[in-house]
Amino acid sequence: MRHRGCDDSVIVLIGSAARGESTERSDVDFLVVWPEERTLRVRPSLDSHVHQETRRKFLERLAQNEDFPAWALRYGVPIRDPDGWWSDQVSREKRNPHWPDWRAKIVHGEKRLRMAAMALEDGDVEAAAEELLFAASHAARAVLLNSGVFPLSRPELPSQLEGLDDALSRALSGLIEDDLGTPDLERTTRLIEERLAGLGDAAVSSSAR
Repeated sequence: MRHRGCDDSVIVLIGSAARGESTERSDVDFLVVWPEERTLRVRPSLDSHVHQETRRKFLERLAQNEDFPAWALRYGVPIRDPDGWWSDQVSREKRNPHWPDWRAKIVHGEKRLRMAAMALEDGDVEAAAEELLFAASHAARAVLLNSGVFPLSRPELPSQLEGLDDALSRALSGLIEDDLGTPDLERTTRLIEERLAGLGDAAVSSSAR
C-alpha cells in the first residue's frame, strides 16, 4: 500500500486479516495514522477499507477506552512504522493496557437492531441480516468485555462466546455464514433484543454501585 506523500505515515493491517481469521465476507482493513491532520486520497478495492486518523486522535480515543485503538495495538500487524511511533505505543499498551467500555456497545447494538427491524418490516431480508450481524457483534463484544474477555475479530467471536452465551454464539455464527431465512432472522432479532436489554440492566446496576 505505497502512495506518494505517505512516507511519514504509520500503516497497520487490522481486522480479521491481521489474525488470519478472514471469511468470504471479510474486508481487508488498514489503519493509516498521520503525525498531523491529513487525508490520503485512495480508491481501495471493493474488499478493502482504509481507516485514517491522526496520532493525537488515535491516542484520545485510546484514552477514552474505545475498543478500536486498543484492538489495533494488541493485534494489528504494522506494515510501515518509519519513526517507531507505533512500536512505542504497542510497548506502552503492553505495560498499561486499556480496557474498552462494554456499555458503549449497547448503544451501538440497539441502533443496529432498530435498523434491522425496519428492514424486516420492509421485507428487505438481506439488509436485515446485515444489520443484525452488526447488532449481534456489538452484543457479543459487550458480553465478552463485561466477562473480562477481550474480543477478537468478528469470525472469532462465536467461539469466544461458547460457555458464556451459547445461544448468542449460535446466532452470530448463522449471521456470519449468512444462512438464515426470515423466520430465523425474526428469532435472532428477539434474542439480540433480550441480550441488549439484559446488558442495559447490568449497565444501570453497575452505574448505581
